[in-house]
This record gives sequence, structure tokens and C-alpha cells, in this order.
Amino acid sequence: MTHRYIYLLMKNQIYIVLLWVISLSAQGINAEIKLDAQNLDDIPRQAVSQLAEDISYYIENTQWTFEELPTEFKIQATFYLDSYTESGYQKIYTGKAFWGNNDDQKYFDKSWQFAFNQGDALTRSRSFNSLSSFIDYWVLTILGGDLDTWNQFGGSQLYTEARQVARMGTNDQFSIGWKERLEDIEKLSRNQNFRKMKFAYYEAIDLWDLGHKQEVRKLLDEFISNMEISLKRQDSRIFTQNFLNAKYGDLGDFLWEVGELSYLQRLMRADEVHREHYEGILADW
Repeated sequence: MTHRYIYLLMKNQIYIVLLWVISLSAQGINAEIKLDAQNLDDIPRQAVSQLAEDISYYIENTQWTFEELPTEFKIQATFYLDSYTESGYQKIYTGKAFWGNNDDQKYFDKSWQFAFNQGDALTRSRSFNSLSSFIDYWVLTILGGDLDTWNQFGGSQLYTEARQVARMGTNDQFSIGWKERLEDIEKLSRNQNFRKMKFAYYEAIDLWDLGHKQEVRKLLDEFISNMEISLKRQDSRIFTQNFLNAKYGDLGDFLWEVGELSYLQRLMRADEVHREHYEGILADW
């Protein structure tokens, strides 16, 4: 029984199962954070020596949604700090970061600036903070993408919150990169074809496990159709390709298991990057 199957039962209000899941399932977020400060001098490097651990703790112990998360999600990030300056009492760092969920979401943030003094506490606030708001934005974005796979447009609220953070960032003194972050979250949140595609994929797998084969074929048609559109759109192509890069093996195997040759052929035509893999499956059909 998969965790997604249990969650379907929860959604159907089978209360005994609901109570059992809440008592036994791990809830929350597992954060894996790394920080590379080798380009900094000794004193500023020492000042951020515990920052990765502090960020992990902050992510794992912040309430990001009003509802229980359906499962434990993973947040991964690697920060590269490139430079350090002082302006009055402020100690200012610049760098870049890679963010992801250890699956289909991968983001590179190429330019970031924040103020940090050793001992500063990370707290979530409605006010903008160059460090904690940066973390908030990316956690909300990644969790929003994950929740989209559990319910259609399930991440909309978190996308809205990430957009609000980005808007505040564009007006802050540490505004580097925030215009681009605002543009990215708007692309993600408004791209309904990409978001429908993801949900249809996971829902099809769940229903297949439950034996609802007719519904699965409808969902696969919805998945392929939205994928084809999303790959053609410039503002969603990279997100869609990242998804396919992570899922092409499982996706090809699933279509083979379902036994729908036409879907695999459409997938092969759309996803040129993994065409050779799909051709290998077709050769053994």
C-alpha cells in the first residue's frame, strides 16, 4: 500500500484510516542544506560556519501550511558564498544557490545578496528579510510544486505566498535577483498545462494501483496532451523537461505496464531528449 493510496483514503473521509495515518506517518519536511564558503576570508567564513544547520532547523521547524502535509517532503539546497562586504553595522554576503526536492524540481539561483551577523536568529515574518525571505520563497515554491502532485493545483496558496515574498524583495535594498524570482514564480503558477500534467501523472499511477484502468487511460491522455503543450511553450519548457529528466524511466515502464502503445509513441515524439530510451521499450513491446 503506497503512501499516496493511504492519502486517497484520507481524502475519502475514512476516519479510522485517517487516525491511523496521522499516528504512524512521518509528517513535515526533511531539509538537506549545504554551504560552501571557501571563497571567503577566515572571519566571515567563521561567521557563517553554523548557517547551514540553522537553515535546516528553520525549514524543518516552520509551519509552512495550515493543513497537515500528506507526506514528508524533501528540500535540498547548496549555497555558494562568493563575496563579503561591510556597510556600517551590516555584514553583507553575495552568492548563488541550487535548490530542489531530490526529484523533478531543480532550480539555480544565480545571484543573491543578504545581510547576516553571527548569532542572528532565523524567524518567519510578514516583513522582508534578505536571508529568511530568500529561504521562504524557495521552500514555498518547492512545496507548492510537490502539493500540485497530490491535488490538482494543490500548491496554489503556497505559490501565492512565494509571489508576495518576491514582490517585497523587488522593493528591498537587497533587491538583487528578486525581479527574476518574481518572474519565475509567475511562470510556474500560471502554467496550468504543466501543473495539470504533473497531477495527471501521479493520479494515473494511484488509480492504476487501485485497479481503475478506464480512468487511468483518460488521465494518461490528459498527461500527454498537457505535456505536449507545455514542452512547446517557452515559459514552461525547462520545468517540463526537468520533470521528464527525473521521470522518463518510470514513465516509460508505466506506459509499458498499462499497455498503451500510442501513448508511448506520442511521448517519444514529444520528449526528444529521451527518445533512445523509449525506442528501447518499443523494441521489446
